[in-house]
Amino acid sequence: MWKASLKIILTNWIHFPGFYATCYLSGICFKALGIDGVNDSWESVLFESPLTILLAFILYGPIIIGGFYAVIGGLDVLCFNLLKIQAWKILVLEWLLIIPCFINWAFEYKFWIWLPLCVSFLITQLIRKGPIERLLKKSAPSSLASKSFPSLS
Repeated sequence: MWKASLKIILTNWIHFPGFYATCYLSGICFKALGIDGVNDSWESVLFESPLTILLAFILYGPIIIGGFYAVIGGLDVLCFNLLKIQAWKILVLEWLLIIPCFINWAFEYKFWIWLPLCVSFLITQLIRKGPIERLLKKSAPSSLASKSFPSLS
């Protein structure tokens, strides 16, 4: 099961492009709605944001994204090895355990990008469901009844 746990942890890659796309789309929405003090021009929001988002990930990634991946990886190992419930329930449980700090940051610092990132995290968690269920099905031990034993004669 530990080999399966490592493969489950590796499915977390989906969060990175999900967060990237969410930051980009949120920037556009925030600009259109006048939220978050986005005073940049539309050209800046549309064409410079892809680079600035990547730079923000590189600068803040080791602290925030690295910590996020450490926590989600640890939760994956614990939950998928200890809890015998459906994968989607574990993924939603992980989401519920992780998002409170991000919601707190959104309101404490009035940095509203955390709210769409929480939604993005739930969506990418649910995208992980299919690959994780396939991994769990592959790693599930076969029942003895389905194995054929050689005859003793």
